[in-house]
Amino acid sequence: MKKWYKESYFNKQAWILENMEKLHLGAKETLLLLLVDHAQKNHISLSSTYLCEKLQIKDRELDDILSTLVSKHYLKIVSSGKGVVFDIDELFEFDTERYEASENADVYNTLDIVFGRPLSTSELQKASDLIGAYGQQSFLEALRLADGARKLNMAYIEGILRNHEKK
Repeated sequence: MKKWYKESYFNKQAWILENMEKLHLGAKETLLLLLVDHAQKNHISLSSTYLCEKLQIKDRELDDILSTLVSKHYLKIVSSGKGVVFDIDELFEFDTERYEASENADVYNTLDIVFGRPLSTSELQKASDLIGAYGQQSFLEALRLADGARKLNMAYIEGILRNHEKK
């Protein structure tokens, strides 16, 4: 069965632009995803030179943007017989309805929604400790990143918070 985002009527570029805040995308990340979609639609070969020229950035910044998008599971880069292939299909697997439900719930209800089950007492205690140490907004951001990476556990969320704190 064909995925909903592969239907001819679906406008990927409009969806990306409408959901960039929910996806926590910066301007250059968004533009890169739009360029990838544009290149796919128009059979344009993507290269780092092409992307750097369009984004008006240096190779190092492009590497950082690509790395961020790959870590968020919004972009896959695969080598094939025809060269390097950029795949943004996983981006469209982001559950905007679940995100919106979690935006309107308190943090503990959000955890239940995102995890898809009630949390154990130890998980709730760990969440409480992390919220106390890093703040609710940072915790929710880390939860969204963990959900995007499909690694829903408190240790992963804590790792995100610690890594963010080091920056």
